[in-house]
Amino acid sequence: MQSYESVIILDSQLEDEPIEKEITRIEGLITARKGEVIDTERWGRKKLSYEMKGRQQGFYALFRFKLEPKALQEMSHTLKLNERVLRQLTTQMKKHDLASPEKPDQAS
Repeated sequence: MQSYESVIILDSQLEDEPIEKEITRIEGLITARKGEVIDTERWGRKKLSYEMKGRQQGFYALFRFKLEPKALQEMSHTLKLNERVLRQLTTQMKKHDLASPEKPDQAS
């Protein structure tokens, strides 16, 4: 199983409840393909650099997970067909990158 990190931009015109359902659905896509969700961060609504599908804002979410490469292709295809997903970017992570998403020390 490979480790991945995926940033997904959802349609910001959705209310909070449908956004949470989409996040849960994406996590379900991972677990349904025998993957493991490590962490999910909700970054919230942010202004887009450029308009996407007629939207100027998007709801950003970061997913860290483990999944087989073939299953990742299936998941990416499913997300591309989802009209609520404006954009996605998935990168493969090194094992130590997923070990602990801690913030660096801010010693003076």
